[in-house]
Amino acid sequence: MLLMANNKEQACVYFLPVYAPGHLISMLEVAKGLLQCNSTSSNSLSIHILLAQPDNPDKSSLISSHLQALQAQNLPIHLHPLPFVEPPRQFDSIEDFVTSHIRLYLPHIKAALSASPSPVSGLVVDMFASDVISVANELNIPFYIYFSSTATFLSLILHLSSPQGKRDPIDFSEVEEEICIPGLTPIPSKSMPAPLLDMKSGSYKCFMYHARRYIEAKGIVVNSNIHIETNAVEALAQGVTDQLAPGTKFPDTYPVGPVISFGKSNMQGHECLQWLDTQPAKSVLFLCFGSLGAFDMSQVRQIAIGLEQSGHRFLWVLRMPTTEFLRGPVDASLEFLPEGFIERTKERGFVWPSWAPQIDILSHQAIGGFVTHCGWNSILESLWFGVPMIPWPLYAEQHLNAFMLVNEMHVAVKLEADRKNKGFVSAVDLEQAIKLLMDPGSEERSRIRVQVEEMMSACRKAVQRGGVSFVHLQKLAGELGKV
Repeated sequence: MLLMANNKEQACVYFLPVYAPGHLISMLEVAKGLLQCNSTSSNSLSIHILLAQPDNPDKSSLISSHLQALQAQNLPIHLHPLPFVEPPRQFDSIEDFVTSHIRLYLPHIKAALSASPSPVSGLVVDMFASDVISVANELNIPFYIYFSSTATFLSLILHLSSPQGKRDPIDFSEVEEEICIPGLTPIPSKSMPAPLLDMKSGSYKCFMYHARRYIEAKGIVVNSNIHIETNAVEALAQGVTDQLAPGTKFPDTYPVGPVISFGKSNMQGHECLQWLDTQPAKSVLFLCFGSLGAFDMSQVRQIAIGLEQSGHRFLWVLRMPTTEFLRGPVDASLEFLPEGFIERTKERGFVWPSWAPQIDILSHQAIGGFVTHCGWNSILESLWFGVPMIPWPLYAEQHLNAFMLVNEMHVAVKLEADRKNKGFVSAVDLEQAIKLLMDPGSEERSRIRVQVEEMMSACRKAVQRGGVSFVHLQKLAGELGKV
């Protein structure tokens, strides 16, 4: 057993993220949070990160810079790059690709854990790495899942994978019904997450597989809290008993969100921020669609028309899609915009055709609204800074997130999108949503702003010492510190 200089026993905790920015960076923040919570414990935590190799250069560049910044902080966090493993060539879905890739790493994961300098007191893995539980069981290591999405999505897949949630295979996009989960608001079929729409799809089967394995974990860490998702967090705390065989214990749940990576910004001179500095407070609508969000030319033109017709100020991060598998959007050409659009809107609009510092922008006093793809990390950032939203879901669990924003959290204006036509939004519908959110005389605007400011306060209190999320993180640190 390793002993620290202050006579604290050292507990080695290993983390296994998947090599995707939204997953890996969030997991690293949890690891850092555990170190802060553990400062008064009788045992000291030593954090070890097992790093799979990137499957494309886009991910490598963004994550590498984050890892370099992490190492510069001189925290007791140790990085362990795993040997390169050739990505799978056959898979049914992106979820199956990630799952299969992690499965190929199992021998290397076992070797790394077996070579630990002291006994491993816990292993925390990504939501797509549940297969690693076989290695943890073999080595007698307590096993935890980090679910970087919502408590509602977690509850949904746990329910659908259970005997009580079992149903004849259907395509939810073809039916009008509500999915009823004990303790949760009924979910309309049109708001089902994209991977779960077709019960015969590889994506659906992959999520059901993982959900059944989650039950084997000692604990599930969730990037949410009871203020953000009251019903779902309470349902998980009560054990979601319909998922279990008689006599089986539901894993402990640790809602520790919002987990947000702030870092030290060096973006003060960025052109987007310089432009925002010239705008009135809460006057600018920010449009940004995540690391994978991009639109074809016809949709881009509709967005431009809607923005122009709304009459409001805007900052639009415009990216274009690529046909390469697993590659994110590329820098856009402004030639695709309607003729004269840039000139006509230059006094109140700014189009940025490349990556932009989203957190720095959301925190700027000029931002008054956010058109978002509803990625969970983006939603949490928007809530943290008290920015109301217009949800435009594109993929993954984002349609469910959009439903929650409008119908449960009441921090967003509904945007009509044609889900059967790749989520197409007309200029008229976008203009209407913008005016509801941004017009000074809008009752909807006033109501939503009150709600989002309350949510901002609740999110910040939750992660402060003594807050609900801090307490759960402290409890998790105590469990992981047992050696």
